[in-house]
Amino acid sequence: MIEIHPDELFSKLYENATTRKKKTLELINNACKKQSESDIKDFSIGTIARLIADDDGPSEQALRNKNGEDYRALINQWAEYYKVTTKKPKKERKSTVNDDILASISDPTTKALVGMLISENKKLKRENSLLKEQTTFTIDMRPINDTSRNKDVVITEPFYNNLTDTEIDALRNAISNEFMNHQGWTTDNYGRVKENGIQVYKAGYVTAIQKILNEI
Repeated sequence: MIEIHPDELFSKLYENATTRKKKTLELINNACKKQSESDIKDFSIGTIARLIADDDGPSEQALRNKNGEDYRALINQWAEYYKVTTKKPKKERKSTVNDDILASISDPTTKALVGMLISENKKLKRENSLLKEQTTFTIDMRPINDTSRNKDVVITEPFYNNLTDTEIDALRNAISNEFMNHQGWTTDNYGRVKENGIQVYKAGYVTAIQKILNEI
């Protein structure tokens, strides 16, 4: 089977395309060519859409629509030519010091015990980090009725009362399951956001937004 270079498909699609479509084909072809020169050949629709966004290229959704069939064909041709798919490549997990330590232990029992100690140490470090983030604690020792008698006490509205509907929707979307799944992200009990085990947002990100949404 003769391997067709993506540039050949690009020329065929470009030949009878409208002016606007020619511009989009050029953007996509140039973006794919750039990806072909990188170490990690990422020809996923989302990545290509981000690369052409600054030049007013179509969004990821537009590329996935029926009218984006030729664009997807061109992206797919680039992927096939370099023996990859249009799925986003998984990031390689880097070996840690703990991994090296466990790998050097041959005795199964000792390895299991050391693994448990490492796991417990990680847990304690996470809890310690969470405590360090709580830099200020305010304890109100006044009786409940004191605020009504004290004229110097000023009750202010929480900042989130001033959020617009658009901003509230943006917060909801930021931690929605649909958005997380689309990005390939996961969350943990500490409110962290991770992608393939790599931290994207620190502990408290999801839980903080949830607390704000619960108060609105």
